[in-house]
Amino acid sequence: YTCSVTTVNGNFNASVMLQLTVSPEILFPPDDTFNYTVNESSTATFECSSTGIPPPSILWTRNNKVLDEASDSRVSLGQPSQPELFETDNGFVFVVNRTLNLANTVGSDTDNYTCLAFNGVDPNDTQSFELFVQVPPVVVPLASGKQVVGKEGQSAVLMFRVDNAAPPVELEGLRWIYSTDASPEDGTDITGLHNRTASSLLSFSEFFNQRYINLTVSNLQQGRFEGEDETDEGRYF
Repeated sequence: YTCSVTTVNGNFNASVMLQLTVSPEILFPPDDTFNYTVNESSTATFECSSTGIPPPSILWTRNNKVLDEASDSRVSLGQPSQPELFETDNGFVFVVNRTLNLANTVGSDTDNYTCLAFNGVDPNDTQSFELFVQVPPVVVPLASGKQVVGKEGQSAVLMFRVDNAAPPVELEGLRWIYSTDASPEDGTDITGLHNRTASSLLSFSEFFNQRYINLTVSNLQQGRFEGEDETDEGRYF
């Protein structure tokens, strides 16, 4: 800004530089969501954009710890973009963005990841992104040697533990297969059946927050019914 004064003695000028500063403000992502779901072993990508004058710097944190390639080899950070002018209702400001990539995700990566924008003008701005990593279940039979021995006419309980599943396995989402072979490929879907043979009874249950799944076969049978071999012996998947 320049102040000019004209007098009988001539013209006099004085100038002063006014530099505006604007605190950082993080913009909404293009898809307007801060929640991301990925499958295990895939790459999660977050993008954070912030306005401000001077152009802000952007850091990514998790549990208040700065994320970088040195802290986790699976982390890669995009180079901060070159500042561009961004028009707001109050005029033009600079905008920059920076991405966070997390490769080979695992279940323990499910957490909040925070973008921190700062430029020396208070207050700083932060925005959290929630990541949920879907993990397929691992089904572990609890019987010793994976074999259960039962007596005819009595009951046998086949117990399985479901590990690592995220989200947790729902009982309605389970499929039970009976097969006389070592593979379930040619087996019979017995999910929800009350009877598989003419006499035996089936019941399904789960407990301990869906981590343990039971199949109970009651009134075990081994023999012939109506001219066909009907036995409860076999493999249950």
